[in-house]
Amino acid sequence: MRYTEKDIPGMPITAFLDALGEKSVGGYGYLKLYYTPYRDDAEALLVVDTKMNNWYDHGTDESGNLYDLAELTARGDHRNDINGYIVKVMNNNEIAKEMLTKRAVDPQVIHLDIAKIPLTDFMKALGQEHPVAADGDLRIYNSPYDSSAKGTMVINIRTNLWRDTKSGANGGIYDLAYEMTGCANKSELNRYIAGEMNALQKKQLKAEEKTEPPKPKRKMRL
Repeated sequence: MRYTEKDIPGMPITAFLDALGEKSVGGYGYLKLYYTPYRDDAEALLVVDTKMNNWYDHGTDESGNLYDLAELTARGDHRNDINGYIVKVMNNNEIAKEMLTKRAVDPQVIHLDIAKIPLTDFMKALGQEHPVAADGDLRIYNSPYDSSAKGTMVINIRTNLWRDTKSGANGGIYDLAYEMTGCANKSELNRYIAGEMNALQKKQLKAEEKTEPPKPKRKMRL
């Protein structure tokens, strides 16, 4: 489904937190306990009342509704349009779920050390076999999440980190997967990355099978 601003009044706070990648870590009855998505706490201090659809932060004594929570989690230009931000978060999560279901993940692939996958290999999985340019340790690619951005993705093969010179986004493979899917849930990002790498692996195996020379036929003995 796709959300609009008309859906916001009836939108559960728990659904918004789920879209942000936050899962309940406990609770009692209709009260659910979460780590605050806008602060790095050592313990879970955010309580959501699913019956009243409001929240309370034990760390700051703040409380409010979905809009108030979104104001605390929004960053950059999103702060200028909170309703638009809420809709974007929810729809990005829906898109991510759809993308994840399209890939069948083999067990041996999901057990890869995702963080150590070379970004250049991940770019191959995303459809860019080769960079458009290279300079020392740097490999230049077209942005995989912005079709209008040509040659803006810079990957440092030594550090295995990337930076988008147009948007300023940067980081490792999880950050790139987030830009691709809009999903902040690490387990789902693992599935997405593994699914893409699995598809690449299958493609490479098929290519190898096609390039193998045919075995010579045995001559018949008289």
